[in-house]
Amino acid sequence: MLTTTMRGRIAVVGDLHGHWDDWDARYFSAADYDLVLVTGDLGSGSSDNGVRIARSLGRMSKRALVMPGNNDVQYVARIAAELGHQRGLLSLLRRDEGAGQVHLCGYSLHTFELAGRALTVLAARPYSRGGPDLTYGNELAARFGVTSMEDSTRKLCALVDAVETPELIVLAHNGPTGLGDRATDPWGRDFSPEQGDWGDPDLRHALDHARHRDKRVLAVIAGHMHTRTHAGLRTWCIERDGTSFINAARVPRIWEENSGVVRHHVALELGETSEVREVLVRE
Repeated sequence: MLTTTMRGRIAVVGDLHGHWDDWDARYFSAADYDLVLVTGDLGSGSSDNGVRIARSLGRMSKRALVMPGNNDVQYVARIAAELGHQRGLLSLLRRDEGAGQVHLCGYSLHTFELAGRALTVLAARPYSRGGPDLTYGNELAARFGVTSMEDSTRKLCALVDAVETPELIVLAHNGPTGLGDRATDPWGRDFSPEQGDWGDPDLRHALDHARHRDKRVLAVIAGHMHTRTHAGLRTWCIERDGTSFINAARVPRIWEENSGVVRHHVALELGETSEVREVLVRE
């Protein structure tokens, strides 16, 4: 447990769907955040769009992890290549010590030191569309050797076992089961009159496993289920047993008001206690 007043600061950027540009890259590069986490769905349905967004993301001189969403699966190789290309350019330019650290993630562990505390980000299953069935099985099999929900559960639990820090944050595209079955719950099904829990069961098993292994999960960060639903606004943040569950998918995350352009993200501050808040940045 941290015993000083130092606080680690993480920016959480929800599903992009094309709503990101170099203004954002400059803003987050200069902002007082230690880390940027992106929940996925970079583009709005086309390869060029997703790759363009990846190109801009890669220009951030800030440590960042990008979780591929279900809209990214067809273009993930080009997105990864673009991020790698930008890392190389920033490294050659030697813009600053933090340059060139934007990475695509999935079924992986990433250790950071934030404000004097060691912390692991566990990147969960990419490409998720939510619900009880494994989606994009062919792509998951080819890239990660995962062919079933049981495979995914085992892989995530093995990652939990490999975490060497006492605290972790989970980054996913879709959130876990167990947080409600109403359309306005964090990952409740809003596209069917029957409603229901549309979380990922493999992620729920991994979180239960972490608790049994006495790993402290500070936050679970995801998106996919947009906060605006036909039934009203979705609950975007709740706390359960010391874990903050954050659905950052405010779509679109950039919009115009009379006062000008507004850009949305979520700030997660870690100290002796955690604080989660929405941030609206006006140009």
